[in-house]
Amino acid sequence: MSEKTKTKIVLFAPKPAEDFYFWGMPIALLKVASMLDRKKYDIKIIRAEAESDYKKEFLENVKDAAVLGVSSMTGYQIKHNIEMIKEAKKINPNLIVVWGGYHCSILPVQTLESEYADIVVKGQGERTFAELAECIRTNKSYEQVEGIAYKKNGKIHNNPDRPLEDMNNFPPTPFDMYAVSKCVTERDGKKSINLFTSQGCPYRCGFCAEPLVTKRRWFGMSAERVVGEMEFLYNNFGINDFILDDPNFFVDQNRVRRIAELILEKGLNISWRNANGRVNQLIKFDDAFWRLLKKSGCGTILIGAESGLQELLDVMNKDISLEDTSHLAEITRRHGVEMTFSLMIGIPNPKLKTETEKKQSVQRELNAILDLLDKSYPDEKNYQDLLLFVYTPYPGNPLYYRSIEAGFVPPKNLEEWADFEIVKNNLPWLPQDVFKTVQQLMDFMFPYACDTYDKKHIKKFGFLQGIFHKTALWRWKHRFFAFPVEYQMLLFYRKLRAGSAPEEQMLAS
Repeated sequence: MSEKTKTKIVLFAPKPAEDFYFWGMPIALLKVASMLDRKKYDIKIIRAEAESDYKKEFLENVKDAAVLGVSSMTGYQIKHNIEMIKEAKKINPNLIVVWGGYHCSILPVQTLESEYADIVVKGQGERTFAELAECIRTNKSYEQVEGIAYKKNGKIHNNPDRPLEDMNNFPPTPFDMYAVSKCVTERDGKKSINLFTSQGCPYRCGFCAEPLVTKRRWFGMSAERVVGEMEFLYNNFGINDFILDDPNFFVDQNRVRRIAELILEKGLNISWRNANGRVNQLIKFDDAFWRLLKKSGCGTILIGAESGLQELLDVMNKDISLEDTSHLAEITRRHGVEMTFSLMIGIPNPKLKTETEKKQSVQRELNAILDLLDKSYPDEKNYQDLLLFVYTPYPGNPLYYRSIEAGFVPPKNLEEWADFEIVKNNLPWLPQDVFKTVQQLMDFMFPYACDTYDKKHIKKFGFLQGIFHKTALWRWKHRFFAFPVEYQMLLFYRKLRAGSAPEEQMLAS
């Protein structure tokens, strides 16, 4: 088939926030593109990025495209997609717009009620999108395509879901379809890039989108394929630090063991980090396994500690205990593996009625989180690796309905969800002063309380950074977060630098 007869498909990765760019590899779009026959399709993957005129590239490519595929999480990515779709439709009214990602997978019908969506791919996209693209190319009906919802003659059709499929059935990640060099960042003298080795999660956390989208199923790429991708990127691009984006990397301990063994067998001098695992998984690993992980380059493990209150962990269906979380921190510290806690505040409680009750409840949550951190990190300050979020009601899960009972008013359509930014306080029961304290902890207290943060990450104004370190430690010790003068100084300093240091505007993976 000649080049001229190919069906053109544009796949777009939007910004995660208005003032930020995701620097990493658009893995989700590469995975979707992997099943497309390049003899039949002309595929262009475009990522919103600070260092290029991505809008110009986008508009030039959608002019003659048949399909525009966009991926989206709840919040700003929806808004950015809508902005780009509006421009695309002006120059190509016949463009078929396909949405994918967690938000539209959970709310496919509501998404299609918008004028900016023609088709929704629900859940895992590799095989579904390939079948859909073939129907579009050959002008066939979508009726038999599992895993999609679509509009036809003004009516919305919601086809049956497609079960999660073993990732090893799909082709390798087509790294040649996007400039890998544009997705590499420097960290501690290493070249880093994000990698994705598994899909789904078998657990039932009541705040998470995974049980809704992947139905508590999980599949991982074989150890040979995982290390093969690492080896390719290591040999061809000098990448020696891998950030793992898996929802749950440690589901299959034998797979993880084999990955670590293969890294050592192949002599790859690499590190790997941000590997997501659960307390009740990792607590069972013996010392020999932890030594193997460390030897193979395991640097940090992301732990969903979530809360310092056992009663809230139970409400979340987290199925872990506070004691096990603190014990895991001791284990990882003993083996030299850093642990990143992910925590949240503002869990809904419909029983709280008065403003005083709500404020006291949230303050109790915050104090319990700080107590958990003090217990888990008794001898060192690793707070720069901590993640503290305000709880976000995500459509469809148990805590979402609990949030509605507690007073949360959900957006009614796709356009309203576009204005639902997770960096804002969307909870009517969360006092604004507590919200600001959370921002201060995440952005200032956690990093600057760490003894090594300024040595690793600060290149200028060492004296000022030293003051920040001392005040952060003092505030942490005394739990005093009022009048954050130094935090405001830091924000002002960053604002001044933003124009001359675009790399600081990018989000880490």
